[in-house]
Amino acid sequence: MKKLTFCLALIFSPIAFAHEAPPHLDLEMTSLEYQEHLKTIESLTEDHPAITEALNLGSRLSQWITLINEGRSESAAIRLTSSATRGGIPIDKPSTYSPELIHERIGEILKDLPKEFKDILLSRTDLPRTLPVDDETFIKYARLIDRQYQSAARFKSIDQWRGHYADAANKDVRGYYYLTTNKIQEAELRDRALIPEEKIAPIKEALIQICQNATSNLDRCSKNLEKAYEKNTLARFYKSYFTQAQKNWDSFFIIPKNARRRDIVWEKNIAIVPFNTPKIEKFIPYLQDNIEDEFRFENWGLKLNFGSFTNGPRLIFRPNVVPHVNALGGNEIVMDSNQAIEEYESQWTIRHEFGHVLGLPDCYHEFYDMKNKVYVNYQFDITDLMCSRAGDMNERIYLELKKVYEK
Repeated sequence: MKKLTFCLALIFSPIAFAHEAPPHLDLEMTSLEYQEHLKTIESLTEDHPAITEALNLGSRLSQWITLINEGRSESAAIRLTSSATRGGIPIDKPSTYSPELIHERIGEILKDLPKEFKDILLSRTDLPRTLPVDDETFIKYARLIDRQYQSAARFKSIDQWRGHYADAANKDVRGYYYLTTNKIQEAELRDRALIPEEKIAPIKEALIQICQNATSNLDRCSKNLEKAYEKNTLARFYKSYFTQAQKNWDSFFIIPKNARRRDIVWEKNIAIVPFNTPKIEKFIPYLQDNIEDEFRFENWGLKLNFGSFTNGPRLIFRPNVVPHVNALGGNEIVMDSNQAIEEYESQWTIRHEFGHVLGLPDCYHEFYDMKNKVYVNYQFDITDLMCSRAGDMNERIYLELKKVYEK
């Protein structure tokens, strides 16, 4: 009995997990990236039927598209994503997913799917090399199915760390975002009678969220907010927590002190960054064309100084990895060797990951909503390189780099 108890303790103990923390997964990973990632993980529990259904539908769809494209030219190939279709995940339109939501959404898609399309997708027969519908209709529904595949793949990838994501709800910035975007400050909260009826609910929710940023206690924040509302002390409630909420927001944008590099030389309007020369020559223009092209603003630019450096950035390729840097301000940029460097996704990724080399954090967030039992994620600014694949280098990034590195 003692041996059995010990074995069960190992199975359910945190040390039984493959990682102490969840893997870093970009919010806008493609289905191909998810496919490669799923090969590397082992789920500790059996998949929910809705997750299995979405993964199976997505996999069959992917095989079908591959088969169709074998008989088409590059220009006529079926593509579900491109730089032009990147829309990001705006903070005011967050993505939510759970097995229940995925099941519901799959049902709605199949209900509207043209019969000839659905019959092929749901069957186990050999896939045809031609489409039963026109390209536009196929792509329209294929994107919807593919989106649910990605949600299911993400759920499977992270749900064993649900506790970690539940804790991350304390850093949800949407309350701070709502208050600042709508210019709601102490003055607007001094008399609840003057608050428009339609704004009371969202203001309450926002105040609870900034309280949670500061105290990490949702229940207490909710109770204290109701007391403040009854006593007409919302302004005091706001003042108690707003500063900490602002620090939480800033943490997604500001280069922390321990991530600041000491090897950047700022010469007039050029920032020179050392970089270990790649062993394969074709990666030199790959780095130059992407990084030097991205990190420029008005008359300022960034230049890579290739050479041999003990503590300088280097490019590493490994199969089936989610691209990442070993730490903010780190030196190891790890890329997926299975992804062609000519692809848009690879080109965006090296630009974004180099931002981490400079110490810039990700400006997107994901957490588990215990109340609604769903995962939630969003990007703070879909035009920002560090937030979204739809984003670019901008003035915000330039000013942060200038503040930290210009001497």
